[in-house]
Amino acid sequence: MAPRRIIFSLLIFLAAAVPLAGAPGRSPIPTVTPNLNILRSAHRGVRASAPENTLHAIQKAIDMGYTYLEMDIHYTRDGVPVLLHDEFVNRTTNGFGYVSFFSLKQLKKLDAGARAGDEFKGTRIPTLEEALQLMQGKIKLYLDQKQPARPELIRLLKKYGFYPANVVVCHGLGSIPSFLRYEPNAPVMPMLHNAGEVEDLLKKYPHTVGFDTNCEHLTPEMVTKAHQFGIMIFTDAIGPVTRECMTRPIAYGADVIQIDDPALLADILAQLKKNAAAPPPPPSL
Repeated sequence: MAPRRIIFSLLIFLAAAVPLAGAPGRSPIPTVTPNLNILRSAHRGVRASAPENTLHAIQKAIDMGYTYLEMDIHYTRDGVPVLLHDEFVNRTTNGFGYVSFFSLKQLKKLDAGARAGDEFKGTRIPTLEEALQLMQGKIKLYLDQKQPARPELIRLLKKYGFYPANVVVCHGLGSIPSFLRYEPNAPVMPMLHNAGEVEDLLKKYPHTVGFDTNCEHLTPEMVTKAHQFGIMIFTDAIGPVTRECMTRPIAYGADVIQIDDPALLADILAQLKKNAAAPPPPPSL
């Protein structure tokens, strides 16, 4: 073989042997279909049973054995990170106005549970610190920032042992870039729309640990391609969702499913397990 061809072949071999930039040492993930042991993430806590983004909803998720707790973070006027999805307090409390207009003391006077029934009257909006104290050692954090990250947020994640091993930083509203300004190696979860985006996203966010997907658009190719690079697939099956949509991530082998309806998921898994355990039909003659 000519020297040039030998050198060219060697370069091709070395290029193939080097892992994708940003995924050093990451082993492929086996794709199990259907994934009957799919991990669960509680969207704003178990809000089917308790007011969303409250300590009650978080405790429900812990009691029910969820692996991840998704929470939404805003900041008070005095800079305290608190759990609330909307930029206004109107929908979930008896108050009115922007979260950022309230000091923590003022925010703590609002009732975040009265609209969920007498059982939850007097429930308060929790601070991030109160939530992390409850969650510590019991459940992992799926962090959805509704405002750019601030040093106080990261300080609390480190204080209670969530950063870096027990948190995944979700995309949205520029939240990943703002977090990476403080922690360039943070475990992040960008949005994946199709299998063709995988490599470009890993070049942009080399410390990706998961891709966020939607059950409506999830494909087997997206799961397979992500798993080839050792990246988990998180799939949202939230809000009003069909049985078929919630079944898709299980059937395709996704790793984590984020839900609002635990009863529907339990029913789907029970049916799939029953089907898997059923004896095969006798051969036709």
